[in-house]
Amino acid sequence: MAYTSIGQMKSRIDFYGIKIIRDEYGDTEKVRTKVYSCWADIKTQYLKDVTATIGTMLENTINFVIRHQKDIAITNDMEIVHEGITYQIVQIQNDIQYKKFDTIIAKRKG
Repeated sequence: MAYTSIGQMKSRIDFYGIKIIRDEYGDTEKVRTKVYSCWADIKTQYLKDVTATIGTMLENTINFVIRHQKDIAITNDMEIVHEGITYQIVQIQNDIQYKKFDTIIAKRKG
């Protein structure tokens, strides 16, 4: 469970779904559509955490803590945009026990 409170959720994040569509000529195109927007608490990584992840899959990751979602299905194929930076969702840790806060681990794209 993420140790946070509603008052710590001060950052606005947007969730985008990616759909592949075909035009009238049969060409495919990726379209990004906003699915959901909410407030989040961004967990700070300390220097020791940043250095420990260098060269691993978790390099350039960030943890977003949001209120538990029961109506919106957040999936790994979505992207998160925070302050103009796009992140790909790596893992979603749902708060199954208390159903208060979910933690989303996302990796910076590009």
